[in-house]
Amino acid sequence: MQVEDVTTEFVVDDAPSRGRITVLQITWRSCDPLAVALVLVSRPDHPALPQGHWVAPRDALRAGLDGPAPVGDGDVRITPEPTRDGIRLELADGERRSVVVLDAAPVRRFLERTERVVPAGEEHPEVALDAVLDDLLQT
Repeated sequence: MQVEDVTTEFVVDDAPSRGRITVLQITWRSCDPLAVALVLVSRPDHPALPQGHWVAPRDALRAGLDGPAPVGDGDVRITPEPTRDGIRLELADGERRSVVVLDAAPVRRFLERTERVVPAGEEHPEVALDAVLDDLLQT
């Protein structure tokens, strides 16, 4: 099975006067079709700037777009932002907390791209596990 990745980036804080930007990268891998990885990075990297790595269910991202109430618990909470046609991600990493608001349209396009590879409801955990093991053994 060929592993396919779908990735998109959002500039969530653009401060060119300070010489930095903050980016949220969202990545989905066909070998783990139930999850999306969320990586918050600042460029250039600096320990005082927002950063972190989280994993959330792909269906939680969809529910955050379409649902009437917040989804998720723990380190990732996703809340619809209907007034801005977007979603709000609350990301916790120990004591550090980051809030990111994303426009809905690019998030929907990202999810559509993932679902062209593995449609929602057709994820097969045992096939995904085999693909992950194959990928690990080849590297």
